[in-house]
This record gives sequence, structure tokens and C-alpha cells, in this order.
Amino acid sequence: MTTLVTRSSAIAPPRPGSGPSRPEATPSFNDADEFSRAALDSVVSKRGDTLSISVVSEVEAIAISTRLELLLMTVGMGAGSVSARVAPSFMEHTYPAMHSLTSALDKSGMSGMWTAVGGRSIRLMESWQMFISVDAPSGKSMPGMPARPDTLLEVVTADRIPTEWFRTRVVPRASARGLTTVFYSSFSRPADGNESLFDRVRRSNLTKEWRDGVRRHFDTTEQTAIAAVS
Repeated sequence: MTTLVTRSSAIAPPRPGSGPSRPEATPSFNDADEFSRAALDSVVSKRGDTLSISVVSEVEAIAISTRLELLLMTVGMGAGSVSARVAPSFMEHTYPAMHSLTSALDKSGMSGMWTAVGGRSIRLMESWQMFISVDAPSGKSMPGMPARPDTLLEVVTADRIPTEWFRTRVVPRASARGLTTVFYSSFSRPADGNESLFDRVRRSNLTKEWRDGVRRHFDTTEQTAIAAVS
């Protein structure tokens, strides 16, 4: 099993051919920034909002989530913070995200300060970032590891996460008061044509927006399409 190691800026590389390489990506402006601000405002205010964002690609989702994770880990170093990231595949989604976050920590001057714990969690003093995959739900349990998030729960590539799996495996562990939950997807509908987990969340958010005018769903794909024809 591919795991994080505890040395600064070092992660065990995937086996040849076991995972795709991912280029650097910069999030689209406007909606990506608005989404990040809304998520952070919910975290700080302990409102426990549920937000969603349609992104151009999974690379963009990693870029956006890395910024959020980095900020929350650094802000919570003293007071404590536990966030979690759920994705369908360890090699395709989780490993690149772990690498992105640890690289960002190193570039921010915190090389040697963070520690990998149990192969699926990163600790920065009193801050924790946990990583969960549908195809490999848990790593090695270690003393002192948190059992559930209390700050931010990210559900990445939510169109590919089985709704029943999410309901039975994630929801019971995401009950902390004030926990903010955000959903990412680069596709609007799964290949089988059925409504996905992301579809349901997006529809719910758009309905609430229509009722109270408070924005909960964001979309960087529309901005990309406009830029392409302008």
C-alpha cells in the first residue's frame, strides 16, 4: 500500500503505471475564490453550511482544496482543527491531494513541522487533515488520531461516490456541530444517467438559493466557457 512517510517533504511515490501524473493548476478566479471565502466564513462562524462547486477538472479541485486545507491547518496549529477529505480512489484522487498539501506546507516554510500519521493523516502541531478513499477507507490507526472531523469535510469527485456508501460510512462520522461540508465535481451526471450524490447536493443548494438568496452552489465551468468564446 502506498503511504505517506514521516520525513518532511517526502512521500512514497506510486508504483509505475499505478497513478496518473497531474500538472500544476491554478483555480479559476471569481467563483473559485467566492467558494473558498464562503467555506472559510462558514468555518469561522461555525454555521455548518453545505456548499457545492462544479469545477473544470479534478486538478482544479485539488488546487482549490489544497488552499483551504493549508489555511485551516496553519490557523488551527495552536487551537486545534480536524478536517477530512473523502474521494473515490486512493491512487487517482487521494494520493495526489496528499502530495499537493505536503508540498504546499513545505513551500510555506513548514518543512519539518508536519508529520504523516497512519498513512492517511497529516498533522501540523494541533491541526489534522485526514484522507479517506472509497476503495481504501482507512489507514493504520495510531494513538491520538482523531476519529472524525470538526472543522471541514470535503467530498471530492462527489459524482463518483456511491450515495449509500456516503450515507452509511461518512454521515455518521460527520455530526460535529458547526462542521462545514463542501462537495466538488467536474461532471454533472454519472455515466449511468442516475442522479449522483453531487447532483442531489447541487439541486438542494440551488433550491435554497432560490428561496433565501444566499449562494451555496458555485461553478467555474461557466467562466471557462465564457472565456473560451470571448
